[in-house]
Amino acid sequence: MKNLFDFIGIDESDIQWYHLAACNGMTKSPEFDWFYDLYETDKTAAKQVDQMCMSCPVIKICHDEGVKNKEKGVWGGVYLDLGRVDKQYNLHKTPEVWKQLKKLHGKNKIHG
Repeated sequence: MKNLFDFIGIDESDIQWYHLAACNGMTKSPEFDWFYDLYETDKTAAKQVDQMCMSCPVIKICHDEGVKNKEKGVWGGVYLDLGRVDKQYNLHKTPEVWKQLKKLHGKNKIHG
């Protein structure tokens, strides 16, 4: 079978993991950012972002990058602060969501 990238005419070396992210192309509003400001202040928006992340094909890579680079905001479905799980901004997550995240990322990488 032919490589998908060849089939659609894309050079595989030009693709980065974030190009395949479910959030790729989401525009930032001048007033807020879904993965920082809105996530921090609106539990409904936070749950929508969580759902999007849970269906993302690169959720594990995203989380690993956020941790490695000591990022702040939502990375791989988890709100991080300096690469660590921020308990305050993840309070809306249910035990079921944490269970799914631990399964996706590995039990030792997520503490929720």
